[in-house]
Amino acid sequence: MTENRMQYKEDNEISKGFSRVSQVLKEKDDFLITAHINSDGDSISSILLFASIVKHLGKRFLMCIDDTVPGKFDFLPDVDSIVSFEKIDYDFTPEVCVVLDASNLERIGRVNSLIPDNSTIISIDHHPSNVNFGKINVVDPKASSTSEIVYQLISALGIDVTKAMATYVYNGIVCDTGSFSFPNTTDKSLYICAEMVRCGADPGFIARMLYQRSSPDTLRALSSALSTLEFHFDGKVSCMYLVNGFVSEGSNVDTEGFVDYLLAIDGTEVEFFMIEEKPDYFRISLRSKEYVDVNAVAGEFGGGGHQRAAGCRVAGKADEVKEKLIKILESFV
Repeated sequence: MTENRMQYKEDNEISKGFSRVSQVLKEKDDFLITAHINSDGDSISSILLFASIVKHLGKRFLMCIDDTVPGKFDFLPDVDSIVSFEKIDYDFTPEVCVVLDASNLERIGRVNSLIPDNSTIISIDHHPSNVNFGKINVVDPKASSTSEIVYQLISALGIDVTKAMATYVYNGIVCDTGSFSFPNTTDKSLYICAEMVRCGADPGFIARMLYQRSSPDTLRALSSALSTLEFHFDGKVSCMYLVNGFVSEGSNVDTEGFVDYLLAIDGTEVEFFMIEEKPDYFRISLRSKEYVDVNAVAGEFGGGGHQRAAGCRVAGKADEVKEKLIKILESFV
């Protein structure tokens, strides 16, 4: 430690990846920047953060995602510049596609159709399930978040961190570490957050924006979900679900984080929350506390994520999907 600043040596492969990304940033002019479907705090923050790099270098760029930005992130600077796929009304032919926080190209949904065959694909991610689909892959499963990796790229490029950048980094790390409660919280991620506070990020403001603005509809949906609460395998597994269009178009319901309410239950090891995205088709969020690898559980259904937090999609009626998950979990708990 020098002058109260910790110094971290980057993994050699990560450093090589940063060098290759830096070269592309110098040589190319048109960038498409995207991330996975069902956007979360890390994916949105990393998009805005990478766009800050491209903007700093005077390049042209389009930030586009398959769906829309969740309302809880409306406080992030320039977030309104992120375009949903359905609202693109002009031609943009990217030389480079930067895919953030996604383990494969299928995870970016319809945005995949915007990528020309001759485009250079850069994958920056922290999911261990990443399949290295890019021409350039910067994948670090040890990182707390993709935002943390993009911040390291900014440092490697020698770009000064603005207040807006600091807010993106802090928000991305906070969201993906469960407010510093998940196992991916490291001394490095905490140090970076401290640095971001020095650069202008406001922890109290960000916490209020993220956690103290639930809509009445969201709380009603949570109440409905909690009424379905069940326990299995002597209380080791808890689950709940939502059906009947709580997340239909135009609804003011944010279900991100619902599964985390189950983590508060003493004695459980695995928690899962199911929400019906469309008739007979459920999005599943899984969490575990100590020993179950929910990334492997999600993988049984074509999903993925991390050891303690993962997700997947399963077709069927609510009871059918629930039983499929419980049957798989029997061999894990």
